[in-house]
Amino acid sequence: MKKLTLKEAVLRFVLMLAAVLVFTFFDWLVHSSSAYLSVPGFYFRNKIMYGTVLAFLSSLVFRKLSLGKQSLFTSLITVGVLQIRYALYGYPLYFHLIVLPEHFIVLWASSYGALKVLGSILKRK
Repeated sequence: MKKLTLKEAVLRFVLMLAAVLVFTFFDWLVHSSSAYLSVPGFYFRNKIMYGTVLAFLSSLVFRKLSLGKQSLFTSLITVGVLQIRYALYGYPLYFHLIVLPEHFIVLWASSYGALKVLGSILKRK
């Protein structure tokens, strides 16, 4: 297998950041739609910071898998750890039942797109 280069790692990080920003934007829309789902401002900053690190590290671990499996496992791990974090903050069960599927679907789609872009860039080289 091919070794990971610094250029690929940086590009992967930037694309995972982009995926998390898209994910956070759609999450902001959901949380803004109802007072019932409102969250404090730091929620989104933390999601961007921790989500990017988790998505990047997960995508590194699974980089040798197919695109679909990479995005699936990256999303499961990132969303799973973030949900555990929110549970520790004390968000109620209904909150998790609503946002967990939304988190997974949006992060899966955005990470799939980001990894697809990464693959096409790396194939050109």
